[in-house]
Amino acid sequence: MQPFMRWGAALLALAGFLGRAATILPVAHPQLTLEQRIDAYIHHLTLSQQVGQLLMIAVSADGYTSALNQDLQQWHIDNAVIFTQWNGTHPPTAAGLKRLTAALQAHAYAPMLIATDEEGGAVDRLRPYYGATPSPAQLAATGQPSRAYQQAATDAGRMHALGLNVDFAPLADVHNTNAIDPSRTFGGTPEKVGTYAGAFLDGLQQHQVEGTLKHWPGLGDATGNPDFTLPTVPHSRAQLGAIDFAAFNRLLPHHPGLIMVTHVLVPAYDAHTPASLSWVLVTQVLRDHYGYGGVVVTDALDSAGLLQYMRGQGYSDQAKAQGEAAVRVILAGDDMIEGPYAQNSVAMTVAALTHAVATGRISQARLMQSLHRIIALKVLMGIMTVP
Repeated sequence: MQPFMRWGAALLALAGFLGRAATILPVAHPQLTLEQRIDAYIHHLTLSQQVGQLLMIAVSADGYTSALNQDLQQWHIDNAVIFTQWNGTHPPTAAGLKRLTAALQAHAYAPMLIATDEEGGAVDRLRPYYGATPSPAQLAATGQPSRAYQQAATDAGRMHALGLNVDFAPLADVHNTNAIDPSRTFGGTPEKVGTYAGAFLDGLQQHQVEGTLKHWPGLGDATGNPDFTLPTVPHSRAQLGAIDFAAFNRLLPHHPGLIMVTHVLVPAYDAHTPASLSWVLVTQVLRDHYGYGGVVVTDALDSAGLLQYMRGQGYSDQAKAQGEAAVRVILAGDDMIEGPYAQNSVAMTVAALTHAVATGRISQARLMQSLHRIIALKVLMGIMTVP
């Protein structure tokens, strides 16, 4: 049985997620369950190695650099997101990108999740190497969910060949306003989004790449884009349940490997804290109410919306703001943190998380929850084993 086959609900255990990995590993310790073996592996990690599992460095480079070496060798960061259209720096060829991802894996302490945003259309990180691919709106306009599946399968094959194993796609946002480019969405109803995003997600996850639903709790009716401002979703609880949350709920039976939570205020549930930092929206709603037990990753710590919020919290220094935000997202129930980009901000984030764990602000129980989900995902993907 191939490790990337998606398992039926009857096989899923541990909050509907971990059971997908249950038959992947050779049983080195038959007296222990998979969950126990994962926990034993985590307990053998140093604090630095544990913190490193929570972080995903942002990589915009044409090759392996000394800064990346510090991230991986000194701070033991074991996940990355590749940008090919940011700051104008990226490997000029597909072979160069493959060498970069191979170097990242070779220098990491443990197997890495290496992601990129391959949505198609306006957000098409593989465009420099393969040319343009259709946008989600164009795929949905065909009226054929199979086209979304086929495109995702093609994308996954290309990503896998380049050493990428996570796609920050598809969007589960239900389009209503133009807060984000409407071409990035699959449609204006939860039903249409569920159909086409589900086909796209299956196309990825059945071809060796984990998908990521985004942007929880939904940007379809937001007042702006979190990349540039701190927006609000004005929907009532009833509207959220019928529209925004409904799209994500329709996609949970496809067993998404990750869900990305973004920096948006949702006053119907939490009037004061962005979703990414909100225990109510991450733990109470996404995990407890809807039952999602997989990995929750944040939107970028460099987003203007998050930095705007942290300035309001009294953090005028960007690096300190990102470090404190990283602690708060773990306390909210998120598992993995995307970014930050600047090296001084990475250092501050590592220090803030390490201090929070060492002092008990982030409890061992809370840390173990996230580490278990992250390692379980890597096991499910077949990129690592635990004895």
